[in-house]
Amino acid sequence: MTSVQSIPSPMLSPAEQRKVYGLLPTSVVAISGVTAESTPTGFIVGTFQSLSLEPALVTFSIAKTSSTWPILRSQGRFTANVLSNRQLDVCKALGRKGEEKFKGLDFDQTAFGTPHLRNAVAWIDCTVLSEVVAGDHFMIVGSVNAMKVGSGDALIFSGGRFGDCNLWDPTEQQASATCEPSLLNRISDAWSRAWGEGDTGAFEALVAPDYVRHSKQGEMVRLPEMLLQIQESHAAFSDFKVEILHATEEEGLISLHWRTIAKHTGVFMDVPPTQRNVTVHGASFIRHRNGRITEEWVVWDPRELLSSMHIWHLGNHKVA
Repeated sequence: MTSVQSIPSPMLSPAEQRKVYGLLPTSVVAISGVTAESTPTGFIVGTFQSLSLEPALVTFSIAKTSSTWPILRSQGRFTANVLSNRQLDVCKALGRKGEEKFKGLDFDQTAFGTPHLRNAVAWIDCTVLSEVVAGDHFMIVGSVNAMKVGSGDALIFSGGRFGDCNLWDPTEQQASATCEPSLLNRISDAWSRAWGEGDTGAFEALVAPDYVRHSKQGEMVRLPEMLLQIQESHAAFSDFKVEILHATEEEGLISLHWRTIAKHTGVFMDVPPTQRNVTVHGASFIRHRNGRITEEWVVWDPRELLSSMHIWHLGNHKVA
């Protein structure tokens, strides 16, 4: 038996530790074996797990105060019965103290010399390979001799309660992701379609009644005025394309870094059509509440647009 040297740690009470560790779901495994008189006995652990695949090793830990482990240790072998969600009664029975833990339980005696509890999810027959003293527990390493798969779903323990594992269906996850995109994706897509394609329907559906849009100059416009701005932009530019370069969301605020590419084919900002390709970069910061857009702040530099038209802007004067 090996001993692990203890290292001083912060003063954490057992109750505090149990509260935190209890948040981690664990399996419920019955460690079974026999006494020197071949009487079946065992106990429940939530620490059983695979340790190595080559060679096949498993491990679990048991309190030093256990009266059953010394019996199984002396026999040198045990079976790990992975309990199913139909075996809560088995768990409670083997959680008791005393010599009649197996009274009333259904099991099969095996050639390996240990009992297999019926209706378990799996059975793993092991010989005791090594044992480590770790604090107030023994940590056991077992060498796997054989294993067998049963049926049903495993019983788990979490937060002081028993239950079973509700696994997600990958197909349903994919369908859910396709049918119900995140709010970030929905707003980003609706915004880019509104400005890039002139299709404002999806954006209008996401806007709250009190929506307001703030410009860099401090101007505020409501939804009708913003829709008019979109129409005017598409009337002045063709081949209009909007690309979201980066989108993030944090604490109810979505930020979109965007780039617009278009061809100047109509009057815009009092500048007649130049037939030039223009590029504008900007950012929009969108606040949302309960899935609806309430405010938006937009920042872009008109000088970048004018320079693309070969119109140079100096103060309040335009120079061609």
